Amino acid sequence: MIFDELKNKKIKVGNFVLMTVPATIEYAKDIFEIMQTDSKSMIFWMPDGLFESPEQTLVSYYRRNRDTKTMLFGIFKDGKLLGEIGFTGIAMKSGKVEIGYWLRKSARGQGIINKLLPRIEKMAFEQDWCHKIQLHCDAKNIASKTIAEHNGYTLEGVIRQDSKWPNGSLRDKLYFGKLKSEWKK
Repeated sequence: MIFDELKNKKIKVGNFVLMTVPATIEYAKDIFEIMQTDSKSMIFWMPDGLFESPEQTLVSYYRRNRDTKTMLFGIFKDGKLLGEIGFTGIAMKSGKVEIGYWLRKSARGQGIINKLLPRIEKMAFEQDWCHKIQLHCDAKNIASKTIAEHNGYTLEGVIRQDSKWPNGSLRDKLYFGKLKSEWKK
């Protein structure tokens, strides 16, 4: 399995711990609580709608953990789940990974993703087959756009009306990329 050596490891980055978390009802309840508490802002990460129950959350995470094309790490500080960061798409044949992340509302605006993103990039680019990392975000998600720019990603395109949100609005998506040759600099 891709990145198998990272499963069940705790990765320290400053005051934060990154770790894959098994699909358990306890973790699903935590995710569900965050989604419910921050429902208005979580739509940036869940344009298809929020989970309706901890059980639905668990099923989604179980499927994700079985999928070899994703690998997300829980972001923990002092034992509290703050969000997730990791690989939301792995395409070995084309040599690319997509990175995604989200944070609970109370953890945003503190530069957490800017501290963790370089470690996640390192994990990807240390793979011989990986030559490119991609990020994408809703065009109105200024925080994610700023994170991409701050970390040296190039805006590669705007896909107009790429997402249809639960309220029926059509939204543009920004696509960013970073090449291994740019990372090495």
